[in-house]
Amino acid sequence: MSMSSPAKVLVEVPRSNDVEAPSVEYQLAKLRSDLDHLKRESRSWMKTWGVYLGMLGAFIALWKGALDLVAQLWQRPDTSVAIQEITIYHIPGLPLPESVKGPIVVTNMGNRDDVLLNNGAWLNVAGQSVELSEADFGLFENGKKVDTSLRVPKDESRAYDVMITFNPKTREMAATPGLHKLELHFLGVKQQSYLASFCFRLQVSDVKDLFESQEYQHQRFITQQCSDRS
Repeated sequence: MSMSSPAKVLVEVPRSNDVEAPSVEYQLAKLRSDLDHLKRESRSWMKTWGVYLGMLGAFIALWKGALDLVAQLWQRPDTSVAIQEITIYHIPGLPLPESVKGPIVVTNMGNRDDVLLNNGAWLNVAGQSVELSEADFGLFENGKKVDTSLRVPKDESRAYDVMITFNPKTREMAATPGLHKLELHFLGVKQQSYLASFCFRLQVSDVKDLFESQEYQHQRFITQQCSDRS
């Protein structure tokens, strides 16, 4: 009786892969190459935007130059006159017991100096209008009356004081309750006209205190913008 040979067990040995893993040196070299590529793209992007920014800067400089040229060729003043508050004084015993005083601010935002000539003042109350005489109206600078004109340099503001007194005729109008409107007229360069108008309202009690009292009185009023119907 013959003995059977033992069964053979086959064990497969894995073959080594022919493609080897990239070496560290190779990976570093590829990383450097990628970084160089990104740097080149970044420089190209910066160069492109640098051209755009240069063109924008040139356009802005050209536009500013054109505006400066227009400003040099077309010089003009841009003057405004404003009065924001007034004070009415009542001093019994004086020949003209009532007076109105307030600061007036003249501003020139143009590119040329301006000169304003006083062209009169008007008082409007209850539908009546009267022109104030030179003796009843004046502008003052540092306490000294301005007799000729107001010089307003470009890009500057000048502060003055306005003072109004009332003769018997204008006093009767001023002592009327209701809305009061004062208009100051000026002539500027090339006879350009300027108007500073401001309104304030007197109550019956104000009239009694400021025109009928036997004692010294004064009261400050914040002026308001006058409507076309004032």
